[in-house]
Amino acid sequence: MEDEFEKRGIQVLTVSTDYPEVIRAKRGVHRLKATMLSDRDLAVTDAFGLRNQAIHSGPIGEDAAEALPVPATLLLDKNGTVLWMDVAENYQRRQGPEVVLAALRAHLD
Repeated sequence: MEDEFEKRGIQVLTVSTDYPEVIRAKRGVHRLKATMLSDRDLAVTDAFGLRNQAIHSGPIGEDAAEALPVPATLLLDKNGTVLWMDVAENYQRRQGPEVVLAALRAHLD
């Protein structure tokens, strides 16, 4: 999948409500190459309407994020227009790479 993204000039970004230092630690553990961004104030989450409206089930305490985003995969064009979005009902089950590649091909070929 990374090869196809690279051929098409696609940049992969991840967005999390975690602190930057937590993201850096996860990056090493999971060997992720994508750019990983911290969205502690939920600005990106809210811009795409992805704030989880259900009960907050994240960490508790003063370091907890205000809310959690709904897990989602988005395909954006160069201008930031959403071409495709998959919102996960269950954060433990997300679409596989084949679904993302099919969306990519459908919108960019």
